[in-house]
Amino acid sequence: MILCIGLTPTVQRTLRFDRFEVGAVNRAKETAVTASGKAVNVARVLHTLGAGSYLLHPLGGGSGAFVEQALLAEGVAQEVVPAGEEATTRTCTTLLVDGGGPTTELVEEARALSGEVVAALDAAWRRALPKARFVCLSGSLAPGVGEDFYAHILAEARDQRGGGVRVLVDGQKGPLKAALAERPFLVKPNREEAAATLGFPLTGDALTDARTAVRALLDAGAQWALVSMGRAGSLLGGRESPALWHVAPPAVETVNPIGSGDSLAAGTVYALLEQGAPVPEAVAYGTACAAANALTLTSGVVNPADVARLLPDVWVTEM
Repeated sequence: MILCIGLTPTVQRTLRFDRFEVGAVNRAKETAVTASGKAVNVARVLHTLGAGSYLLHPLGGGSGAFVEQALLAEGVAQEVVPAGEEATTRTCTTLLVDGGGPTTELVEEARALSGEVVAALDAAWRRALPKARFVCLSGSLAPGVGEDFYAHILAEARDQRGGGVRVLVDGQKGPLKAALAERPFLVKPNREEAAATLGFPLTGDALTDARTAVRALLDAGAQWALVSMGRAGSLLGGRESPALWHVAPPAVETVNPIGSGDSLAAGTVYALLEQGAPVPEAVAYGTACAAANALTLTSGVVNPADVARLLPDVWVTEM
């Protein structure tokens, strides 16, 4: 299975408006409440695509019970580490405005996890890791968890049978920096996250900053680095190759962009494992998944038919 680990799941409330005015009464014309969070989204998209994902996450309180039941109803395999009422699972809210209006994300920070919960998480991933053929580590770490949490998983993954298990890390700052020292297979921050992690200045030019970020991430230990440039797509580089690849997304009429980065990660891993694609081609497939996610109302949802339709419009240019 593909082991997906994340420590900051959420109940996601998505509200859709014809128009929205700050400081006024705004009435949503559509509301959806779903399970979300970066690792949740990765696991859901992998499941939708037909891969065997297995999600490990802490859940607490009534909101945590909602996330667990929602994922059970969707058929997403998961292991829940109970976090207790004192670490109730957070709720985040997305505000969407029709007609190309801005997307607003209201983020509730995750509550601290106790030492007992962290120990239970450690035991759970150690049990699951020997059964994994790939590991996805996604999102911020909850308070109470050391910044080396991902790094410990990477070190153990490298020692698994048959030459180790490949790991994707989608994080930033301390947790990503610690993870880079353990040589992850693929990391996928955006330009700002890479700069905040490794301390290089940004010029404001998307491509220049992405080049700097890719090289810095590879020098810090990543085997492959995929750096998002927003609407301009992403830039990919590998430790063993002097080339860089610019991956340009298809043009779509976006409904909700939240979760597209997670869909990119899931689609890339799916193409690597299930299609045997080289990394640049796998990222192209992941980019089609990201675009497909943007067509849906809620985060971390793709329609495989949309992915197939959009894939020919993803452009990969070797630089």
